[in-house]
Amino acid sequence: MRTFLKKYIELTMILFSFALLKITGLFQWDSNPIMGSDKLCADAVVILLSLLLLIFLGYKEYAGFTKRGFGKGILLGIPFYVIGIASIFVSNAGMNLSDISFMGVPTLLLFTLNMLFVGANEEIWMRGLVLNCFLQKYGTDKKAVWKAILLSALIFGLIHVPNLFFMEPLTVAVQAINAMSAGILFAVIFILCKNIWAGIIVHAIVDWCSLVIGNCFIGANTVLSMSMSISQALGMVMAGSLPPIIISIIYMKKYNEQ
Repeated sequence: MRTFLKKYIELTMILFSFALLKITGLFQWDSNPIMGSDKLCADAVVILLSLLLLIFLGYKEYAGFTKRGFGKGILLGIPFYVIGIASIFVSNAGMNLSDISFMGVPTLLLFTLNMLFVGANEEIWMRGLVLNCFLQKYGTDKKAVWKAILLSALIFGLIHVPNLFFMEPLTVAVQAINAMSAGILFAVIFILCKNIWAGIIVHAIVDWCSLVIGNCFIGANTVLSMSMSISQALGMVMAGSLPPIIISIIYMKKYNEQ
């Protein structure tokens, strides 16, 4: 069984990823798809199942559960912090701050915990498992590494498509495309620092910055709740996708030095 899954690892990762989406869809007992106890439970299940498959395939030792490289990963994540902060201003452009009100510290704490779990969920699943499986199959030369990066990023983008159930189609398209681009940079960071904990923290920070206003303040928007025209969508794709891709290319120049 293990040999079969490794031989057809691309199909295995695609089927596993969409099976996880189906499973997490069972954890919906409130109207907020971003945060809440249901989201925490769903993320915990994804983390557990991803770890179990990692162990079964024998790839856990390559998944970056180590102290080494943590600081490097945090520093490589600086572009994501900038992107996260910028998205706050994009989603609330023209809004009068006096029109929004803080929901309270308990909401902020729950939101922060949710973002940490999202970071752990998506990094262990997408980089610790999916990316690593591709790297183990394709090898470590630069061409093979780019193949693993791009394929894992494609899957990362596609898992956002089910957001069509609670978001506008154009918004989902923008999110999926930008997620693919972000997935490229997340993958590059992981490959260069080989530390999953750094990826989790970077991921949690960018999501926290991007979504905190809309989820912790009444009357505010997030990028995910925006209604946009085609021209706005194209602008957000350019702004959200080009920087991660360019930075990834620059970062990967260091790969030959390893």
